[in-house]
Formats: sequence, C-alpha cells, structure tokens
Amino acid sequence: MFLDYHAAADRVNSMEINRLNSEYGLTDQLKFVQGKGAFPFISIQNKSASAIISLYAAQVLSFKPATETEDLLFLSQKTFYEEGRAMRGGVPICWPWFGPNRTGIDMPDHGFARNGLWEVIETTAVSEAETRVKLRFKQNPHRTEYWPQTYILELDISVGKSLSLHLSTYNLGRKAFYITQALHAYFNVGDIHQVAILGLEDTHYLDKLDNGQQKYQSHAVTIPFEVDRIYQDVKHELTITDPVFNRHILVTSNHYKTAVVWNPWRYVSAHIADLEPHDYKRFLCLEAGNVAIDTLEVLPNNSVTLSVNYKILPKTLTR
Repeated sequence: MFLDYHAAADRVNSMEINRLNSEYGLTDQLKFVQGKGAFPFISIQNKSASAIISLYAAQVLSFKPATETEDLLFLSQKTFYEEGRAMRGGVPICWPWFGPNRTGIDMPDHGFARNGLWEVIETTAVSEAETRVKLRFKQNPHRTEYWPQTYILELDISVGKSLSLHLSTYNLGRKAFYITQALHAYFNVGDIHQVAILGLEDTHYLDKLDNGQQKYQSHAVTIPFEVDRIYQDVKHELTITDPVFNRHILVTSNHYKTAVVWNPWRYVSAHIADLEPHDYKRFLCLEAGNVAIDTLEVLPNNSVTLSVNYKILPKTLTR
C-alpha cells in the first residue's frame, strides 16, 4: 500500500537508493526503497513487526506487529507525497514549534522538521526481533532567517514488539533557545465512536475549540464530536481502548508534561483535502509533547529528549 517502485525518481534516484542499501541496509531486516513521491523509504521486517519510515520528515508511516491484523498507525489514502507538504498520518514530528508559527514570518504550522529530508546516521539489527534506526536533521542555512539557532535534531527509532521514538534536540550554540514539540501520532482505530482514552481522568485541559478555556476532565476521554485539547500535567502512561479492533494501545512517554487529543469529526474532515470524508472514524490523534505553557529551554552545549513508546497489549477485550 505504501510503496511505489515505478515512480519517477524526481528527488531520489536508484543510485542513491543503492548507496543507502550498501551503507545502511541490513540483510533480511532493513532495506531502502523508493516510496511514493520518489521519497526514500525504509522498509523494516523482523520477527516482531514490520514498519515503513519515510526519510522525508523522518516519519514512521506504518508499524504492524506480527501478531496483529491491523496496523497501529493510520495513514490517509489521500496523503500528499510532495516536497513542502506534510504527510497525513503515521507519526509526524512537530518541531521547533507546535501549532501556528508566531514569528510573523510565513512558515508552516507545527514547524519545519516534517518538511525536509533527514540523514541516516546508523542502522542496527539489535536481534532478529528488533531493529534500530538513527536519523538526523541539521541546521539549514536557508532557514536561518526564521530559526537562527545552531542545533542538531536526532530521532532514534526502535522497531520490535513495540515502537519506540526518542527525539533529541542538541543546542550547539552559545545562547539558550526555546522550543515546543510533539510526536503527532495518528492511531488506527476501528470506530472513533467506541474508543476511549484512559489515564487523563482528573486532569485539566485547554480547549482549543473554545478559545483555549481551561476545563476539567473527570472521566475517561471519549470522542462524540470534534475534539482539540491540550491536557496538562499528564501521567506517563495512557491507554487507548479499541473494542472494534479488540485491543488496548499503551502509550508510555517521558520528559513531557502535555498531551494533545485531536479528532476533526465529520464536518471538518469533509473539508480537509488529504482526508476522505469518513476518515475521522478511523483515527485518533494522541500526541505526547511539550506544548502551550510547557515550553522547553535548551541550554548551550546541552540537549533535551522526548521519548515515547507505543505498544499493543494482549487481546483481553470482549466485544
């Protein structure tokens, strides 16, 4: 579903794919292929799971444990595979800002890390059941007018029985800078009407659909209508229950204080160009991050890391 071996190599030709496979390919476990839009994709297949990762945006597009019939992640069939456009689904990286750019310069929402090619630093076959990839995004001289900081951004990805992501920001400059960030996971669900999020009970959230008003969550989160919320001071473990797919998704994260819950519902979804009108029924965004008032200071010669693990628990639900 994700790969297009016959696409014209507008951005990445066969020689580059061959080079990547020669330097970083792992026999019987990891290979580089030309994906849609001629973007380079990493295809992983080990004894625990399969995964697809785009080097454009360092975006995990698919993660499917060997024991599952359904992918963990949602990816829209109308996704744009175009330079300068974000891909709708998987786990996009929002960095160095979350939400609209407030610098006054015409720049995309959620930053620029998801709008450029990343460099492969390392690939490792930890075992027959686990594969690791390290990607890097460096300072671009063409972006210094709106992000002049000297930095390196790295993403460590582990594909095994679970999917782990570690997003690290390194400050190489002489002055501190500030970021907001999120791992914008689109989870594939059987029916949005029936899912629930456990672990956000008794927390406050900012309702982005009500002028950012602070509200209180007293019970499990359900999605009966459009939802766009930033939960504050959240727990490190959250669980999505999905009775249609008969599974629990455990989201474990460190080094964050906020979580975003988003679903556009039918009215907004119908007007989003890279979604089918009924796609809102098939995904739930639960994003670990540092957003809103949870701004991070990155000191000179220091780093900050956002870590998230996604795991499908054993099938214990009953329908």
